[in-house]
Amino acid sequence: MVKAAAMRKRYVLFELGAAEPAEEELLKRALYAEALRFFGELGMSNAAFKLVEFDPKTKRGIIRCERSYLEKVLGFLALLGSLDAKPARVRSLKSSGTIAALRRA
Repeated sequence: MVKAAAMRKRYVLFELGAAEPAEEELLKRALYAEALRFFGELGMSNAAFKLVEFDPKTKRGIIRCERSYLEKVLGFLALLGSLDAKPARVRSLKSSGTIAALRRA
């Protein structure tokens, strides 16, 4: 039996720049739809892209991805220009190997 290699995760702290408040579920759906268009199904699976958390009050959140896809995920986030057909920007603030380090930021 062949053991699968452990996924090496990276976490990205981001800030949502949008005029209107965003709900976590709406942001999640929009991010996943855009990521699917950007990466395709196989790439999305390999990237292990996931919205871990989002705080609508601070408009900050954390995204998880596979370490080898970090640069591509950062590029994808920079290209995002709208959320639910309304202008919005996602600005990456910091990346780390642990969520705790980003929560302290």
